[in-house]
Amino acid sequence: MFSLKGIHGKGLRLGTALVAAALFVASLLVVPIDSARAQSIDLPIIVSTAQAQALIARGAKVLDLRSSKDYGAGHIPGAISFPWRAMNVPEVNGIRNEFRSDQVIETAIADAGLTYEDTLLIYDTTALPGRAYVILEYAGFGGRIHVLDGGIKAWNGELSKTPVSVTPSSFRMTRKSDPRVDMAYVASKIGATDATIIDCREESAYADGHIPTARNLPQSSLMTPQGKLKPIDDVVRLFQRAGVDGTKQVVSYCGSGVYAANDFLAMRNLGYKNIVLYDPSWDEWSREPNAKQEISLLNYTFGAAFSGTGKASPRFVDRKELQAAIDDNRKTVVIVDVRSPADYDWGHIPTSVNVFWNNTIDANRSLLPAEELRAIYAKAGLSPSKRVIIYARAGFQLTHTYTVLSMLGYRNIDFFSGKFEGWRAK
Repeated sequence: MFSLKGIHGKGLRLGTALVAAALFVASLLVVPIDSARAQSIDLPIIVSTAQAQALIARGAKVLDLRSSKDYGAGHIPGAISFPWRAMNVPEVNGIRNEFRSDQVIETAIADAGLTYEDTLLIYDTTALPGRAYVILEYAGFGGRIHVLDGGIKAWNGELSKTPVSVTPSSFRMTRKSDPRVDMAYVASKIGATDATIIDCREESAYADGHIPTARNLPQSSLMTPQGKLKPIDDVVRLFQRAGVDGTKQVVSYCGSGVYAANDFLAMRNLGYKNIVLYDPSWDEWSREPNAKQEISLLNYTFGAAFSGTGKASPRFVDRKELQAAIDDNRKTVVIVDVRSPADYDWGHIPTSVNVFWNNTIDANRSLLPAEELRAIYAKAGLSPSKRVIIYARAGFQLTHTYTVLSMLGYRNIDFFSGKFEGWRAK
């Protein structure tokens, strides 16, 4: 049986630069921070509670990214309420989680009393508050942002319910650094030798459809059940399996940009610099008719539930039954080959007819009107009164054709997806 699989190739060898960065970060995670030496030591982005306390002691400004309600229920003493969602547009025209305007972001930062001279310690509920991190990097704070590993749950000190008042600053975004790229840019990186595209959604969403050549690395796989970052060597291995080898640019995307930002932050924590964020992500890509997609679903069978004597559903026929259909010579059974005309011309099952599945949709990737579809299949010799056996190399083309024929009233449909062994083109 044939299968249509996503791009799950073996992990590439990690580049020397990334290995060095990972080892450097790992060493910092286990070395206690001495306050007298703090100004000369570069901390990792994601820091432990002890490292966070040392940062606070040396004047780092603490930002609580949660909602105002959660902040009021208890926050790290001295933390400024800085809800990340205030700088985020929930949804516009079906695209979720885009940045608000520069003016909104600039005002939020100024109202928090921040300047480019400040070192920031941000926290939410997990190790990866990627959305806020990316916004702050965009605003120009790159290199001065630290994240509390595990978020508020990891804090082992007393919490305060007293709001922190600050004097607004005159902050202006004069050091803006935008890591975002658009759809055209991402399309240019499909199959490129200098880039790796990673899909940060859960495996089930990735399997349902993804950008061609994208590798799956769910953001949840980077964290423990407690919301802390997994050990650095485990994180490095996960990125390695996803094709992040230290030599290529990484394009990070997900469903709406949130999970992609989390993976973005995790890579920054490893010292990885060459990363871009496709922010509209699958929300945009999946709605564009001309954007290519891949699926990673195996072919399927219908199992014992459909093995009764009644004709309740389609099934995969064997070679013996297929031969009987060939011998019928289209009188009562039609074998329809839904591969491309080029594949069909190269070699096909005797007596089969060709209806390329892609010819059933228009230039905008919408299904043709029912009457046009009926005419296409009738011209090839199909009719609802005959049994139809669909031949395809892979599951998507097969299921597409089955769905279309079923919508047109065909009820006696079966499948053949066996090998071509012993068959010769004539």
